[in-house]
Amino acid sequence: MNSKTRNLKAGSENGVIIAILAILLIIVVAIVGVVVARDNAAIATFDGGKVTRKEYQIYYEMFAPYLQSMGYDSESIPEQVLMKAASDKMILTDAEAAGVELSEEDKNEIEEMFSDEEYIDYFKQYYTFSIDSLKKIYYNDYLIQAYIQKLGDEADNATIEEYIKSKYDEGEEVDMNAYDTSHILFSFTKDDGTTMSDDEKATLKTEAEEVLQRALNGEDFATLAQEYSDDTTASQGGQYTMYDDSYTVSQYTDTVKGMEVGEVYGELVETTYGYHIIKLNAITEGGRVNDENERAEYANTLFNNVVEDKNLQYDEEKFKDFVNTIDPGVYSEEDETDTTTDTTTDTDTTTQE
Repeated sequence: MNSKTRNLKAGSENGVIIAILAILLIIVVAIVGVVVARDNAAIATFDGGKVTRKEYQIYYEMFAPYLQSMGYDSESIPEQVLMKAASDKMILTDAEAAGVELSEEDKNEIEEMFSDEEYIDYFKQYYTFSIDSLKKIYYNDYLIQAYIQKLGDEADNATIEEYIKSKYDEGEEVDMNAYDTSHILFSFTKDDGTTMSDDEKATLKTEAEEVLQRALNGEDFATLAQEYSDDTTASQGGQYTMYDDSYTVSQYTDTVKGMEVGEVYGELVETTYGYHIIKLNAITEGGRVNDENERAEYANTLFNNVVEDKNLQYDEEKFKDFVNTIDPGVYSEEDETDTTTDTTTDTDTTTQE
């Protein structure tokens, strides 16, 4: 065979190889397209959005074990996860529409977390989805919390007062005061995270009583708090605004409510945290409307019915089939055919884009 023939043959072979590679590339792209389309297909829809199969699977991996540890029935967990995934997307949509953005502090906190190799290694042991997917969930969660805080902060005082009083029985007296206190905590928790023994607590009590006497003798309370308190408020001189809202341990609340303004309580107050030395600085009537916990609670109630309000819909039988593909055996065959609950739609939501 002459060189010209050989060259022609070689060129022909190259053409065949290129053609084969082109076909393989088309097949790969097609397969990837099918996988992406499948992952992005809706497992549920709601007004203005959907929960995709991929999103649901990530939520299921993250939250199903937690719900199981909380004692939820295994067959109720998939729907609980769906409600969580759907409500998060609904609230996130509203947050973005309201122009809520994360603070630089929040962004830095997330980025610092995801630059921690120990955390990443822990994550990889338990989840099959990507680090980027997890980071996105964290960003979304921070954004949702920022939105809820915004709604709470912007609510007027009358609305918050009405909300607080609505939690009590009609005619029940509601303490709406804010109590400006300072305290010095001698913690029962040691530096290694373990709890002190009874003997160690007895030694701690002796030390706390000595500091209490100094406070009763008129030494500057803030200075003593900065020097001796184990609480996070130490750097602020022990300042702590208390409300009768059940967020503060009852021993502390009951003690403060029986004190006079300017008084340092004459005994140590023991709680599960340790021994407290308490001073009451001031009482603000009606100040409970500024309680961050109450405002956050109020904002959360605005989303109590978000799933119903935004018309969440899904085909129950197809949903159960999908759950069994990611966690085989959750639903029995009998359960899979039981679609008596009115959650189906006329549209095949598992194939929507």
